[in-house]
Amino acid sequence: MVNNRRSEIEIIGEILRLSSNGAKKTELLYQGNFSYSQLQNYLSYLIEKNILEEHELENNGGLTKCYRPTEKGLIFLQDIKRVLAHLDL
Repeated sequence: MVNNRRSEIEIIGEILRLSSNGAKKTELLYQGNFSYSQLQNYLSYLIEKNILEEHELENNGGLTKCYRPTEKGLIFLQDIKRVLAHLDL
């Protein structure tokens, strides 16, 4: 029996899925149900591995960071979906 906690690969898949059309950190935080420090760690890791990229968008005269998967990240997301489907997760 597998526990109900999300695996690291499920968390990465969720971040990539939620950011596929571009997402701000607060959107990822609440829609993905992550803690702030957990999300920070994953965002840093995924950016470092060139799986996720950070963009700055103008927002009411200021700049807002937006996250989007890279081409490598989109391929990785498809791979994650296939693996999770095989595991019925």
